[in-house]
Amino acid sequence: MERKSEPVELRVPDEHAQEYLRKSSILSLSPHSVRTYDSHLTQYATFLHAQGKSVLTAEFTDLIDFIEECVLRGNRETTISGKVSTVSELYRYIRLRTDVGDELLFDPLRISEIDLSRYNTPELIEREALTREEIRKLFDAFDSYRNRLIAVVGIETGLRNSDLRDIKIDDVDTEHCELHVPKPKYSKPYDVPISKELEFEVGFWLQHHRPAYSAAHESEYLFPSQSGDKIEHNGSLNKIVRNAAERAGIQRAIARSRLTPAQQDALGTEKKYREWHRVTPHTLRHSFITLLNDSGVSLEYRQLLANHSNHNTTIGYTHSPDNVFDSIRDQFDPPR
Repeated sequence: MERKSEPVELRVPDEHAQEYLRKSSILSLSPHSVRTYDSHLTQYATFLHAQGKSVLTAEFTDLIDFIEECVLRGNRETTISGKVSTVSELYRYIRLRTDVGDELLFDPLRISEIDLSRYNTPELIEREALTREEIRKLFDAFDSYRNRLIAVVGIETGLRNSDLRDIKIDDVDTEHCELHVPKPKYSKPYDVPISKELEFEVGFWLQHHRPAYSAAHESEYLFPSQSGDKIEHNGSLNKIVRNAAERAGIQRAIARSRLTPAQQDALGTEKKYREWHRVTPHTLRHSFITLLNDSGVSLEYRQLLANHSNHNTTIGYTHSPDNVFDSIRDQFDPPR
């Protein structure tokens, strides 16, 4: 059955940004990318509004001030780079595709001159996969069937935080033991195989546990929250996984970055350091990819299931999905 992408509700309070995102959603961007760009531009437009400026009236120094605000909030260089790239694309669109392009107060090409490496941002952290024993300890430490099942799905499919929270009941194909991912990060929709065991656990959840949630009857999502359609924010799922890892005795800080007084003020904290935890939802994804490798699943198929944007994935995808998924199921034996 063909699934159609739903239009993304935009939050950015700027008409030019909304126009850019609507046209890009039709021509080039996936729904997930639209939401990411919308988040970036909402932050930028909100920052400008607090300075009495708008996207059109902003000067180059206002963009630099926005970048410095991101630094103060502890954003990594890669995160800031993504935001700056989005802002740059918006200004290029305004300059080349609208009637108000000549009203811009700076040349969008200047944005490429910004050197983000000179800012004091947290270093990139090397993630460590969980062992099979640690995964089982983590599963045993969750405080509800829902939370445990989310982690099981994460380990068996490698879905990102947002994709786990966005799973709808209709995305689970119990007949073919597959899970549809309709709005993945930076790509088109795709499918991943699931085991018979996971298909059974999802069915058990739907029949016996999910109805106890207050929003279950109205929600189309597989994992409703205690009081809403779904778990709304990345931070909420982060907290669920981190707390379970603490109870399992496998959590620890793998890095920490010193907060300057300005960063403390921006974050509203008196802590002198920001800690980065070993076990997060991304750790589940990293562990999934490592388990695939340990099971002998080929690089091409690992890239396919991990939804990594690499042209080699398409080259390696030479068989029908059914044959590929059957082969992967035969090789991949995730811990439970």
